[in-house]
Amino acid sequence: MDYEQMSVQELREACQARGLGTARSRADLIQRLTGHDARRGPEDTVQAPISSPESVIPASFTTTFPAEPDGPDEETHLAHRQATIQAAAAAGLVPRGDARRAATRDGVWVYEVSVRRGVPS
Repeated sequence: MDYEQMSVQELREACQARGLGTARSRADLIQRLTGHDARRGPEDTVQAPISSPESVIPASFTTTFPAEPDGPDEETHLAHRQATIQAAAAAGLVPRGDARRAATRDGVWVYEVSVRRGVPS
């Protein structure tokens, strides 16, 4: 993820979503996030099937949607949040809480929801 392109508010939100706490300086926020990523690897990718005991379960699940110039209206924002939650569930993960717009990068909106391993129904 290119943290240099994110606003301070987006960096703070990304830190909060990962349980890293927030800092006052932009450089410290970026350092916390890059250090976290280096320890965890890509957060939006499940490395092995969910049924495998050695699978890596991300703390969050992300989806992307094409960005619109004026930002999402309320209806679009709600639809993207719901789609993110449904995609996480379809991947065998259990969404925890509501999804949110985590970032805007390379012409796309990144929506994120916290997840945990699914329990078979």
